[in-house]
Amino acid sequence: MRLLIISIYFLLISAMPALLGGDISLLSKLVIIVTGMLLMFICAGVYKSLAGKIFTVLISALWALNLSVSFFFYQKHDIRFSSSIAETFINTNSSETVGMLSYNKYYILFYIIVFAVYFISIHKSAKYLNRKTTWASLGLFFGYLVVIPAHSAALLPKPGSYLLLAEQYLSHTPFYNASALVRNLYENREITKIPNTVVQYQYDKKEASSDIYVLIIGESVRRDHLSLYGYQYETTPNLDQRKPQMLVFDQAYSPAPVTILSVPISLSNISFSQMQDKQHYADNIVALANHAGFETYWISNQGKTNRKTSIISTIASMAKHRKWNEFVGYDEEILGYFNNAINDGVKKKKLIVLHTYGSHEPSCNRFPEEKYQEFSTQEDDNCYDSSIAYTDALIENILQQLSGKSATVMYFSDHALQRLDDKYDVYYHHGVNNPTKEAYEIPLFVWYSPNSAKPSLDNTVLNAPYSTANNYWLISDWLGIQQHSPKACLSPLNSCYQAQKEITMIDGNRTLLSLKNLPSEQKTHD
Repeated sequence: MRLLIISIYFLLISAMPALLGGDISLLSKLVIIVTGMLLMFICAGVYKSLAGKIFTVLISALWALNLSVSFFFYQKHDIRFSSSIAETFINTNSSETVGMLSYNKYYILFYIIVFAVYFISIHKSAKYLNRKTTWASLGLFFGYLVVIPAHSAALLPKPGSYLLLAEQYLSHTPFYNASALVRNLYENREITKIPNTVVQYQYDKKEASSDIYVLIIGESVRRDHLSLYGYQYETTPNLDQRKPQMLVFDQAYSPAPVTILSVPISLSNISFSQMQDKQHYADNIVALANHAGFETYWISNQGKTNRKTSIISTIASMAKHRKWNEFVGYDEEILGYFNNAINDGVKKKKLIVLHTYGSHEPSCNRFPEEKYQEFSTQEDDNCYDSSIAYTDALIENILQQLSGKSATVMYFSDHALQRLDDKYDVYYHHGVNNPTKEAYEIPLFVWYSPNSAKPSLDNTVLNAPYSTANNYWLISDWLGIQQHSPKACLSPLNSCYQAQKEITMIDGNRTLLSLKNLPSEQKTHD
């Protein structure tokens, strides 16, 4: 009878991961429950030994982590943890991790409670289980380990089959979120080939009027929060004054709502259908500028990540001069590196990429405390708007450093953020799943110094919808590199340009979406 009660109790606990497993088959949920129960019986059976206690602590920690991750992503984003999200976490710096945890402290409490429930359950049940039950549980669990390879035999001949089998194992256990990490490792095996892929370029170089080209990649900036675009509060006073010197694109959209996807697409000659073949990222604006004889620089406040797991770091590492801020701090900390780059005495034309941290959530951490401004009565809105005002001052500093030089600056944000307003609880977050169109609405503008010739673009071009998925071609023309490709007409600076009739993008799970079908924040709040 006691064994029956323990079995029912273990069944209830083991059902929790299955309930948060998302849209998976009933059979998969049953397997997750069964493997969970077997692990609980094994933990309780070996718990009396020191090694058993250590094993139980480890399983408890992983169990709680899996449940907490699932709970967080369903609660915050209504999405299952995926390989795309795993890629973001793998390449997240420690500063961003601490910031995100501080913003979601209740999920840490959830983790502690789940860990305690699991561990105490094993501790209380251990004294009632006999050796026969433990050996039976071990036998059944090892049977599971044999069944998976037999069921997935078709995976064995494939390259990286050990990763695919590990994914299959983990996806049918209470640690199924770890399968997304394994899938990400499998998908990223090709990243190391990017620097060694030879791209055959065909282009003409025109005599451009600028010597210094500065590309600023913003972070998490919504277009509708810049007074440059008509926002009710004066968040960009410096840019507002410089508008006559700029080409301002009124309807720019990012290709994805997360940095790890949007930045590589925006800098490379790649389509959404080619994303699985990482070698396509070899044709990017840094490699192109190198080939065209530019001196290239990459200066980042995003934190350096592993070139084997990050396409952004791989592209950045192609620059001839590279500098990552040692500790991710305020964006102004990279200004010294920028000053060195524009005054290093190199006589070649320069492409300097500045990768900023912009308005990434939590936005109140993106600027010094004394830069906080009260635009309204909502603190989160004030934090977000203050981060944009801080970016405006940063860009103004950059433009002042370029004073008297033949220079041009292009700025675009990697993506925007969604604004959640739930009973006066305002929160800005990434639109990973079921995003609204506001998650893609970003600023894009090009500034020209008095010593550089500003192109003349018709307002119909500047006012038309444009996707920064085509930025490779825009940046190419901006640099004075006229490519011999029909796709060159995707650049608004090209005489053959025609605005796209339909703008497409992907969500955080790489699902293809259409702009015209995206919901608006206003409608979702009604």
